[in-house]
Amino acid sequence: MTTPRRRAGSPLSIAIIVVSIIAIASLWLVTLQRIMFEREQAVAAALRSNSNLAIAFEQQAFRTLKAAEQVAAFVREQYLHQGPRINLREWVEEGVIRDKMFTIISVVNENGAIVSSSRTTGDVNYADRAFFQNQRNATLDELFISEPVLGRVSERWQIPMSLRITRPDGSFAGVVVISVEPAAFTDFSREADLGPEGLLELTGLDGVVRGRKVGDQDSFGLEAGGLAWFQRRADAPEGSFVDESGAPDDVVRIISYRSMADYPLMVTVGTAFADQLAPVLQRRSSYLMLMSSATAVLLAFAGLLVLVLARQRAAADALQASEALFRATFHQAATGIAHIAPDGHILRVNEKFCRMLGYSSAELCARTIFELSDAGNRDAVRQFLSLRLSTDATAFPAEIEKPYQCRDGAILWVCEALGVVKDAHGQPDFLVAVTQDITARKELEARLSHDALHDALTGLPNRVMFQDRLARILESARRHRKLAAVLYVDLDGFKAVNDSHGHATGDTLLQQVARRLEKCVRTEDTVSRFGGDEFGIALAILGRSQDCRTVALKIIDALSRPFELNGHAIVISASVGAALFPTHGDDAAALMDHADSAMYAAKRSGKNQFSWEAPPGGRDG
Repeated sequence: MTTPRRRAGSPLSIAIIVVSIIAIASLWLVTLQRIMFEREQAVAAALRSNSNLAIAFEQQAFRTLKAAEQVAAFVREQYLHQGPRINLREWVEEGVIRDKMFTIISVVNENGAIVSSSRTTGDVNYADRAFFQNQRNATLDELFISEPVLGRVSERWQIPMSLRITRPDGSFAGVVVISVEPAAFTDFSREADLGPEGLLELTGLDGVVRGRKVGDQDSFGLEAGGLAWFQRRADAPEGSFVDESGAPDDVVRIISYRSMADYPLMVTVGTAFADQLAPVLQRRSSYLMLMSSATAVLLAFAGLLVLVLARQRAAADALQASEALFRATFHQAATGIAHIAPDGHILRVNEKFCRMLGYSSAELCARTIFELSDAGNRDAVRQFLSLRLSTDATAFPAEIEKPYQCRDGAILWVCEALGVVKDAHGQPDFLVAVTQDITARKELEARLSHDALHDALTGLPNRVMFQDRLARILESARRHRKLAAVLYVDLDGFKAVNDSHGHATGDTLLQQVARRLEKCVRTEDTVSRFGGDEFGIALAILGRSQDCRTVALKIIDALSRPFELNGHAIVISASVGAALFPTHGDDAAALMDHADSAMYAAKRSGKNQFSWEAPPGGRDG
């Protein structure tokens, strides 16, 4: 009787060993694929995040350069009118020039000598400086951004930015030069958490670094020609990649770079690869530990089967062990897991999924996955579920980013992967949804997008967003052959409020002005703050040109009423200029220039007035 049992037991033992090897190999294969998948997803998410940060950094650098260009243009205009009599130091002290980031502002004549400066300069000549020589030979009126130099007045490293002064006859009359410390461009690191080894860099297309911040260390004036992102820029003006070269400090980073549209500069944002992949590496250790435990369990179970040769007992033990492992993995998983029927009904959920949505297991199993989805997203979820159940599901993405509506009404953004479990006949039995909370990332993306397009003080759209909306309004008006308009609003007496009551009161006044302007227009119109006390308004489809005047007079009336600020009744007024499409121009630039000039005409006519006729000389005042 013993021999037959051994004959029967030998094939069984071999089968158990083969099945165990296949099961272990399959589990390890799935685990390694999951580890690789999470790593790729983490890198992709970091690339997207860095790309958004690069856009925000570019916007900050653009605002700094545009502010310098506007100040330089203003000083140049005043110098051409007043000559050497202008007093830049007095302008800074009186708040005419209020940008604190500029270290020194100077007007230099055609011989390189300083005519006027915001600081005491002594006998200094800039004729040998690159910014002076470049503008002397320049044919275009554009801002020149020099390499960092050691200032002869400040005796500190500065980045000079210059604008050419040209006489009416076209001859060279000197330059306006504004200096900024290199660290001013990399102060963006205080707003974006790049980690202890994060990198921010502003580099000229000439290959010289204007400003670089690595961690807490600032540097500038370095050569960038050998850096991977500078070399890539020659083939692609913007991009993201993993830089394994470790430059400039032997740290592998995830890099995003962008070439600036209006200036010969590029911005670069980098985060340490190790910091970005830390959560993935921690989960990998957990996966490997779990798989090691599972492998040990399977080997022990297989050995037990071989030793006792009790197939039925072994099968029962295997079933119990498998069920216990499933329950432990299912309910103790760090991500939410749900089993979903092909019609969308929820079959079972783990504890993490319940905590994420705030429902009990019984409440969730009484619902469909569509009822939990945001109302505007249910059709997309139905379509995605249908695609995953289709016979050619491999041709479609395995994951979807979507919002859930929690029990308390809050919106939870998740990244959800759906896998299909089939029955013995190959038909879909149920789906396994693995859900990861990405709400924090979605909120950060939304915040960065909002900050890039809105004024920080008033919350109104900034100039970039205003120009985009104006372009859309003009396109609609052009298509429907209707009228549209641009209003340029400048506050009268705002400087006196700042001088008398302080800048904090002035800021509060600007916020209240913004709210009154919003009440003067329709929802389809756009109110924007351009900067300082200047506002722009784009009026969508108009029935007649008189509607533009009506809105302008409504604004003048609204802003002439007293403002209650800190117990004081503050009275100001507004000068409003307008441009009508297509009467005063066919594109956004022409309309804004006309409205700006018309506003100055209103000011010269006594302020607190409306005008849409630009003077023959434009804004000469």
